[in-house]
Amino acid sequence: MPGLRNRTIAITRSRQDAREFFELVEAQAGKAVAIPAIEIIPADRKVAVRFLELLQKKKHDYCAFMSAQAVRILFDLAGTKAADILKQTLIIAVGPKTREELEKHDVRADMMPARFSSIGLVEMMSKSKPAGKKIIIPRSGEANDFAAKALSELGMKVDEVFLYKTHTAGVTEEWKEFGGMLEQKKIDAVVFTSASNVRGFFQIMKKMRKKLPESVSAISIGPFTTAELAKKGVRCHEAKDHTIKGTVDAAKRLFTSRA
Repeated sequence: MPGLRNRTIAITRSRQDAREFFELVEAQAGKAVAIPAIEIIPADRKVAVRFLELLQKKKHDYCAFMSAQAVRILFDLAGTKAADILKQTLIIAVGPKTREELEKHDVRADMMPARFSSIGLVEMMSKSKPAGKKIIIPRSGEANDFAAKALSELGMKVDEVFLYKTHTAGVTEEWKEFGGMLEQKKIDAVVFTSASNVRGFFQIMKKMRKKLPESVSAISIGPFTTAELAKKGVRCHEAKDHTIKGTVDAAKRLFTSRA
């Protein structure tokens, strides 16, 4: 059976954060490899307090969570009181994993864009007569400002709070093993899950004095990740559905067509 059978695919996340990916790849008789490209650094607890105070003071119409990571960090910093305050506004979850993470903390997502990205968020809001409405977005300090600019152009009042930042991970044993697998031509594809993961990946590869072989396919989770890969001169296959499952489906289509 074609597809992922006997294929080895690396993902730019830690094993813990890539559990779904491992399950999906292994269910297709493939092998998954985790190579975390970035490390998450939560902000000071004061930032979470400021976020909640802003939400209460300005009475935002919407609060948009762009990732499950943002949800986890908010509740790690602010505790259970965040749930009661979040229930005072309409909650937008960008993607099913984000929605699931909110539900773990007793917060129901009221809205979810059809496309699980900043672009999808803007598309959804553009259909709801957003002019004059207020939205707050807790996010990574490294994320681009596309959503904030585009929502502002729709006439929305946008607040962003940076709950965490990222920095490039070190050259771990996982990375050394990955480098060896590249040399032995045992890696078929690498899945990139964010623009910051792309930057981290190539910084680590530079430290290891290695390049991504043309024989290794690059798979992108979404348009901003694709754009970052393009900056590195890497052509990629972008997932139709901007989720981890979408990247696995993209890999399956790629290798099935080659077979």
